[in-house]
This record gives sequence, C-alpha cells and structure tokens, in this order.
Amino acid sequence: MSSSSNTTAPVVATRRTGVRPGFTFYVVVISAVLLFSAEIWTLTLGVLWAFIGILSLGSAGTISLAVLLVPGAAWATWRLATLAIRGELALAASERERLAEDTAQPAG
Repeated sequence: MSSSSNTTAPVVATRRTGVRPGFTFYVVVISAVLLFSAEIWTLTLGVLWAFIGILSLGSAGTISLAVLLVPGAAWATWRLATLAIRGELALAASERERLAEDTAQPAG
C-alpha cells in the first residue's frame, strides 16, 4: 500500500534578466581600459626609469626593481579591466530599468 505522489515541480522557462552588451558597450570599455592602462604603464615605466637614473642601478638592480613594480602594474591593469566591464554592465542595466519604467508609466 504505497501511494505515489508526484513531487516534481513544473518546468518553467526562466527569463533572462542579464543585459546583453552592444557595440557601444565594447567601444566604451575598450577605450577606457586602453586610456587608463596607458597611464598605469607610463607611470610604472617612469618610476622605474627615475629610480634607475637616481640610484644609478645596474642590470641586477633594474631587474630587481622591475620584478617588484611590473606585477603590480599588471594586476592594476587587470583589475581596471574587470571593474570597467562591471561598471558598464551595471550602467547599462540601470539605463534599461529606467527606460522600462519610463515606458510603463502612462502619459498624462
């Protein structure tokens, strides 16, 4: 005497809520990342060059200083790129929500 009950949940298609980025999104992200990455690497190379000149470092000192500075610049560039993508996605999502609110309100 076993009773079988159907405990499976109905299959419901979930609607995608993410924002699909367009051409403008990629142009903005790539240009921002290139601009600020150029600043990061210019600063890094400038500091490296200044220390080499001021301290009269040889090749061992130059390599040692580069080993300390270059990974930090690479991390800053990577972090910049990830934050730029996140920021632009959040901006696009908020813009889409604002447009949806504007179109949902009746005129008058």
